[in-house]
Amino acid sequence: MLMRKTCAVLLLIPLILVSQSKVEIANQFKDKGLESLYSYTLLQELTVTVGSRLSGSKNYEKAVQWGKKTLQNIGCDSVWLEPVMVPHWVRGEVEEAFTVNGKVKKKLSICALGGSIGTPKKGITGDLIEVRSFEEVAALGIKAKGKIIFYNRPFDATKVSTGEAYGGAVNQRSRGAIEAARVGAAAVLVRSMTNAIDDEPHTGMMNYNDSIPKIPAAAISTVGANYLHDQLQTKKSVTVEIRLSCVTLSDVPSSNVIGEIKGSEVPNEVILIGGHLDSWDKGQGAHDDGSGVVQSIEVLRLIKELNLRPKRTIRTVLFANEENGLKGGRTYASDYNGKKFEHIVAIESDFGGFAPLGFGVSADSIKFEKIKSFSSLLEIVGADRIKRGGGGADIGPLAASGTAMIGLNPDSQKYFDYHHSNHDTIDKVHPRELELGAIAMAILSWAIGEEGLK
Repeated sequence: MLMRKTCAVLLLIPLILVSQSKVEIANQFKDKGLESLYSYTLLQELTVTVGSRLSGSKNYEKAVQWGKKTLQNIGCDSVWLEPVMVPHWVRGEVEEAFTVNGKVKKKLSICALGGSIGTPKKGITGDLIEVRSFEEVAALGIKAKGKIIFYNRPFDATKVSTGEAYGGAVNQRSRGAIEAARVGAAAVLVRSMTNAIDDEPHTGMMNYNDSIPKIPAAAISTVGANYLHDQLQTKKSVTVEIRLSCVTLSDVPSSNVIGEIKGSEVPNEVILIGGHLDSWDKGQGAHDDGSGVVQSIEVLRLIKELNLRPKRTIRTVLFANEENGLKGGRTYASDYNGKKFEHIVAIESDFGGFAPLGFGVSADSIKFEKIKSFSSLLEIVGADRIKRGGGGADIGPLAASGTAMIGLNPDSQKYFDYHHSNHDTIDKVHPRELELGAIAMAILSWAIGEEGLK
């Protein structure tokens, strides 16, 4: 009996040593990251020396060179640029709106939505009609002709998940101009996609249908939206004047930025980590998605700092054009998916640089349970909530090949206060929270790199 017990203990020793080794490495990631807070240093470089980074702009190309140089400086085995054609939309200098009451005008805080056409130089003036759904727009019929449709559906405040609240409101921004143009409207104003009540408009992508006339579209601040609602409650009619000088130019050549540490044993199996390098032209793109960019770089830097060599290849991709076209993610999937190597997992950070809570995972049951088994390591940085359902827009095109999709889930209660607006600046990012997200990604990518998902 004693011999059996002794044998059983001896058989467990290698497993215990492996487990202790992983815990030790996870703690080394934690210590090294929190001692330096280097993610924040990188974010300062990106946001202060480059700034906002709209696709097609000179600033985006500056960001490409910054990303390439940074990945080279941290000691990646390979760094390269992947050519991508991207849209080139320019906001222009004029974006203004007023309520008009005779000779009296009251200024409203607006900004053009990304991809919108401009107005004539003299602007567009029309009576305002408030709606909260596309069904209401369709029911207007001929009454909407020549009018300005005002979409005023706020976030559902009862939703704990701000992402879910955003998802419940954002179609009025993305498709509002299409549905309004169907019934002959002249322009649209859309309540900004935010929980915050302030006078800062939030931009974002909108779309057109080539078979339907294109009309100008602008976001209005939540303070402005509430003001218009109150005016419509007390007056028979409200007239608004809008002027926008935005324009869409021809597509231009650009790049994804890619760097990797090659795997020592199974180099053809790739763990992809990424964020999108572009941002809107409001603010500095600090949370969206400068945070995801620097966290993805920091994962590789931490591995190099600890003199580790992963068994599988760990690759960082800084994607182009997530905000207004997703050309970077689609081009990457087309160029690399299933060619010479296999993406076993793709991890994206694109929900702000707040304190990490865990990861959302889209994968089959076997892969999900394997990823969930690493939660004890992630508990070291408080990011051990592994839930079903996750990923990211940039890595989404890889899903068709069976790649496991993972998205970093930070505490996002403040995210949409800053999202796509002039509020998205580096002073809104906490250095320790940002670094903890990078450490969580490093622990998870390292663990998967060592064990795989089979």
